[in-house]
Amino acid sequence: MKQRRIEFFLMLAVLLIVNFFTLLWLQGRPFAAVWANGLAAPASAPRAAVDAIARTFSYQGTLRDAAGALLTGQYKIRLRLYNAPTGGSALHDETFNNVVVRDGLFSVVVGDGGTPIGAAVFDNAQLFLGITVNNDSEMLPRQRLHPVPWAMQATSAQTAVTANNLVQGGGVPGGVTFGTGGAKEIAFPDGGKITDSPTGMTIIGGGNKVTTNGALAVGGDLTVNGNWSAGAIRDIGDSNGGANQRSTYPVSINRYVVEAPDNGASPDTVPVDNAILTDFCQDVDGCKVSLYMRNWDPASQPGLLAGVGPFRVSLAPVASGKRQWDVRDVAANNAAGIDNNGGVNHLMNIYNACLFTDGEYVNAQGSDTTLGFGLLNWSGAYDAVNMTCVLIIED
Repeated sequence: MKQRRIEFFLMLAVLLIVNFFTLLWLQGRPFAAVWANGLAAPASAPRAAVDAIARTFSYQGTLRDAAGALLTGQYKIRLRLYNAPTGGSALHDETFNNVVVRDGLFSVVVGDGGTPIGAAVFDNAQLFLGITVNNDSEMLPRQRLHPVPWAMQATSAQTAVTANNLVQGGGVPGGVTFGTGGAKEIAFPDGGKITDSPTGMTIIGGGNKVTTNGALAVGGDLTVNGNWSAGAIRDIGDSNGGANQRSTYPVSINRYVVEAPDNGASPDTVPVDNAILTDFCQDVDGCKVSLYMRNWDPASQPGLLAGVGPFRVSLAPVASGKRQWDVRDVAANNAAGIDNNGGVNHLMNIYNACLFTDGEYVNAQGSDTTLGFGLLNWSGAYDAVNMTCVLIIED
């Protein structure tokens, strides 16, 4: 028997499973010392068994009575894991009933006795094991658990994504969150998100902006609901033989359409969005504006557009509550004026039927006392009930 015990402890030392340790005598019963060793769980397992195996480990020890004699029989052994050598609450608490002890040797699988080890337990830098036999008090001191030598290499994986994080609601802590509630999405901490659905995929960048520095190839249709900007090349010369100074500026590749239906002899202007108009037309190259009539002759020309343009429109910055504007076209049908100067001026006019104006009309009464532009469907030469004025602005 003595030879078997020596061989057993030599085997544990060679394997370097866990440090050999001795616990204090038990209280209240005549058995006492436990020498124990934790064995690492298998290095890998099939995916279906990962959750069941990855957070378990084998634990072996030797149980003796107060005189040092090896015990044989069945005992209740309670194992608890802590993140401190004394005090604190148990991170894991598991009881093994009727553990078979033969010649002092016993073996259990921690985490496999009906109480799974929580996923966060092994996130602690240190773990200590407390042992209780039958109904005695927990032995002191607690035994610190150590990794086997090869497992030390795996400590660098503590910051990696684990299989448990690759599920809904998981992800990389502080970095990426996978969709919850059935959503197929990847969310980022700065507000960016990639969402997939049966109707398509949506990509939202942090700050509602997506940037690519390389080429972007689109094999199918590309739909843009917001403003689409491109870089325009701008050369500024010195008119004295010097080299041009080249720069780029953003150009909106978008279209803004405003429609004004007929309202008989007492029309109001339909307001033109000032923010869009400023964005399109108050840059270095202005914007293109076209003015049309639709259903101007519904009997013989239903649905057709008739009009003028495009004209080049340029807006100056607002100064003292007023803003200068200028309209030019190839046929020299030019106009210029000041918005909010007290006098109504029209930027474009089709047969006194559709007017792009800097005035505000209410019940056919015009004034220019506020900053802004409007589209007016006037009861003029073409006053069919279905006639609609259409203003198209492009950058």
